[in-house]
Amino acid sequence: MGKLLGTFKPLLLIAALSATANGIEIPVEFHGSALLGKYLNPDTIRYNMDASIDLYCMLIRQGAFSFYFYYRDDLDMAEQTGGVSLDPRYAHYYVVAGIDYMISRYYGRLSFSHDCVHDIDIDVEGTPNFNRFYLTFANNDYHPTRRRTSQNIVIWKVDLGIYPHWLYHGWDINAGADYQFDILVQSAFTWKLKKNINIEVEPIFHIARGDTCWYHQHVARAGINYRPYKSQIGIRLDYNIWNNDPIKDPDKLWLLSLFVAF
Repeated sequence: MGKLLGTFKPLLLIAALSATANGIEIPVEFHGSALLGKYLNPDTIRYNMDASIDLYCMLIRQGAFSFYFYYRDDLDMAEQTGGVSLDPRYAHYYVVAGIDYMISRYYGRLSFSHDCVHDIDIDVEGTPNFNRFYLTFANNDYHPTRRRTSQNIVIWKVDLGIYPHWLYHGWDINAGADYQFDILVQSAFTWKLKKNINIEVEPIFHIARGDTCWYHQHVARAGINYRPYKSQIGIRLDYNIWNNDPIKDPDKLWLLSLFVAF
């Protein structure tokens, strides 16, 4: 293996020098987070605990443009039985790739997301899967590379998504729910208590158009966090104001979470 790498070392050096000469950088910069939350309402048949991890990686950058890859995994844990402390029932995986363009105080994004929902230990036909295109416009400080170090009191982000119903080998590439398009509006209001300690309020409004109706996922979120350098640890409380989504609908439920981010 060492000899093989030695053989390709000159070629790798030439490629790196060529990329640099053309203003292309390969930063391979990572940012991510992890969350563990407990629903406070007594009904735990479907919604008992949530766990989530995500990872953003900037792969290529040239001037204001950058190409990124993003992965997210949401795990839903239902009612606990038989002494089991964590009982996973559903997993929702997201794989996303896209291009960012930073302009002054804002950035734009064009991305493609493939995600699917899986039942765990349950044999169910017709696993929902989705393929969607997103157009994003947001404050620069909402970008994953700057979100943890933002000093702005108010930042916001708007996503416009479309779910094309194309057939691929006879299968609808958006199967399992009748989404057509959606609008996601997120904002964050931050108040500094002490050095590196902040209170954040983050209202989230998400509306999706289905074949026959509108779906809503509106959340009121508030929390306190500690930000040492570019990392973050905190606790937050979510209240699902209105949720009638066909995939996940914890309507009127409270979720208390502990999270870390970098």
